[in-house]
Amino acid sequence: MTRKNLSLFPFLLLFIFLLATFSFSQQRGSIEKIVISKTEKTIEVRVLLSFFSYYRQFELSGPNRVVIDCFDIRAIKAPRFLRVNALGVRGIRTGMFKANIARVVFDMLDGIPPYKIESIDNGLRILFWPEEVKVIEEKVEIEIEDAICDIKVNPVRANVNDPILLDMSGSKNAKSMEAEVFDKEGIQITSKKLTPEYPKWETRFDQPGEYFFKGKAFSKKDKPSENICEARTFINAPPVSRLECSPCRAQIQKPITLDATGSTDPDGQVIRIDFEITDEEGNLVDRFTDNEMPFSWEKVFEDKGVYTVTAIGTDDFGAMSDPALVKVVAREGRKRLFIALDADAMAARGQGTSYSWYMGGRLGIVYQILPGALDIIISGGGAYTTESAPWKSFYNGSVLLNLHVGPVFIGAGAGVAAKHKETLPKSYGEAIANIGIDMFSIRRTKISILFEAAGPVSDLSLKEHHKLAVGFRLTF
Repeated sequence: MTRKNLSLFPFLLLFIFLLATFSFSQQRGSIEKIVISKTEKTIEVRVLLSFFSYYRQFELSGPNRVVIDCFDIRAIKAPRFLRVNALGVRGIRTGMFKANIARVVFDMLDGIPPYKIESIDNGLRILFWPEEVKVIEEKVEIEIEDAICDIKVNPVRANVNDPILLDMSGSKNAKSMEAEVFDKEGIQITSKKLTPEYPKWETRFDQPGEYFFKGKAFSKKDKPSENICEARTFINAPPVSRLECSPCRAQIQKPITLDATGSTDPDGQVIRIDFEITDEEGNLVDRFTDNEMPFSWEKVFEDKGVYTVTAIGTDDFGAMSDPALVKVVAREGRKRLFIALDADAMAARGQGTSYSWYMGGRLGIVYQILPGALDIIISGGGAYTTESAPWKSFYNGSVLLNLHVGPVFIGAGAGVAAKHKETLPKSYGEAIANIGIDMFSIRRTKISILFEAAGPVSDLSLKEHHKLAVGFRLTF
C-alpha cells in the first residue's frame, strides 16, 4: 500500500464508523413470531423480536387482560390472534398501539393466573402456571418496571405573567417526577419536584421569549426515565406604543392630530390603539379607539388648558403596551382688533384766558401690531362745555401708537380738532401724548385709566393753546 493510500485509511475507518452509527440509530424492530409451548402445568409464550429495545407491562380489568407494550417496533409479522384456551388464557392479540409501539394482549377466561415476564436474547418470555402450583422449576422474580415520563404544558403560548400549568400526571410507574425550566439560551431558570399525588405545577414568566421544560420520572428504585420528556411555551412580547401630536400647541376650536402610527410589536402586529385625554386635575375629558392603521385621532379642544394624552397599543395576542404620553396645550386665539370707548374730563386753554372745562368722549378701534407690546389706536369724538362764548363745544380725531410694558402703556400721535374758541381758526392739527395703566382685564375686555395732553402743531402758541384730560378707556 502506498503512502498516499495509508494517509486515507483513518478517514475510511471514520466514515465506516459514522455509517454504522447512523444505521444503528435508525434501526427499528418487528415482532417476527409468537411461539406457544404447553405442558400439563405451564404455558410458555415467547415473543420473538428482530430488534429489542424495552417494554412495559400492566393489567386491565373488565375483562381481565395482561398487556405488554414493546417499544421501537415498527411492524408485526406474527399472526394478529392466536387461540390458547389453557390455564385460564383465552388467546393472544397483537397490534400497533401507537407509532413505534406494538401491543401484545393476553385475554383471560376469568381471573388472571400467576405469571412472570422476562427478557431473553431475542425477545420476551411469558410463563403462566395454575394457582395451586406453589413451586415451579424456575424461580419467579418480581420485576420493578421502569418509569416513563410524560410532560404537558398549557397554554403553549401566553402573555407576560399569565399562569402556565405544567402537568406530569401522565407519567407511568413513577415514584416521583422532576421538571427543569430553561430559557432559549439553555440557562436553567428553575426546577420543581413533583409526585403522583401532586403532579401539577403553576408558574409564570415576567419576560417574553421561548421557554423549555425537561422532565424526568423516577421508578421505585429511583431509576430515572430514559424516554424523551420535553415541552415548551412561548411568552408573547407586549407592543411598544409611540405617540406624537401635531401641533402640540394650538388654538381652541382648531384640530390637533394625535398620531400613534409609529407603535410596533416585536413578535406580531399592533391591532388597536386606545387614546385617552385627561385635564390638569386628572379628570377624563375624552377617549377614542382606533382599530385600523394608520392609528390617529384628529381632536378639537373646546376649552383652553394643558391636556395629557395617552395611547395604549394592543397586539394580535391581546398583550397591551405601556402608555405613550404627550402634553397638548390648547389656548385661546389672540384677538388683534378691538373697540375702544373713552370718557374723560378735559381742561382746554385759549389765548389770554384761563382754562375752560369740558366733558369728552371718543369711539375708536385698537389694532395690536405686536400683541401685548405695540398698539395703534384710531378714534374720533367730541367735547361738550357749559361755558359761554367765546368758548364752544368741539370735535376731534386722532391716531396714536401705544407701547405696552406690562400693564403700563405710553403713547404718542397726531390728531385734528375743531376750534374750541370762536377766536381760533376753524380747525388745526395737534400733537398728542398719553400715559395710562390697565386696571382690570377679564378675558378679552380691559378697563384702563389714562392721562392725555394735546397741543397745536400750527403757528398757535403751545403755552396759550393746549388741552389736558384724565379719563377711562374701555377696550373690548
